[in-house]
Amino acid sequence: MSLPICSICAKTKVLCSKCESKLQRGEISELDVEISKLLYELGEGEIGFERAIDTQNFIIILTNKKNIGKIIGKGGDNIRHLSNTLGKQIRVIGTGDLEEILYDFVAPAKVKSVNKVYKTDGSVTKRVKIEKRDKKKLRMDLTEIEKLIRSLTDEDIEIVYS
Repeated sequence: MSLPICSICAKTKVLCSKCESKLQRGEISELDVEISKLLYELGEGEIGFERAIDTQNFIIILTNKKNIGKIIGKGGDNIRHLSNTLGKQIRVIGTGDLEEILYDFVAPAKVKSVNKVYKTDGSVTKRVKIEKRDKKKLRMDLTEIEKLIRSLTDEDIEIVYS
């Protein structure tokens, strides 16, 4: 499995020069390093993830869809341990195309539609409509969701209620 740091660093909990320089260049974050070490302990090198994002209310772990269950663990044991250790709720989201990421970020709210909006300057924005009655179900502010999705997909996105 793949972690943001090498397995030797995850096991020894000391960064080698290669992983240290990745951290210094901003390719990985301190949070990525911390979660890599914790997941290595829990899964003995069998659990991987791509990156972690610290939001105001919780930590998002982005991973390949096949690793979601491993990160959560049997009966939620792994995710509970991560949450207790890091002091925040954890959400595990599978990476994929925009639509899949979007549905994961707004769950349990329902996405009504995703449409392309062609602007006069020639740019294209994806407009996502969410049911107004699902507003209270969102775990994050709309602008925060938009910003996170933009950083993950490099697509311009706008979320509105309808």
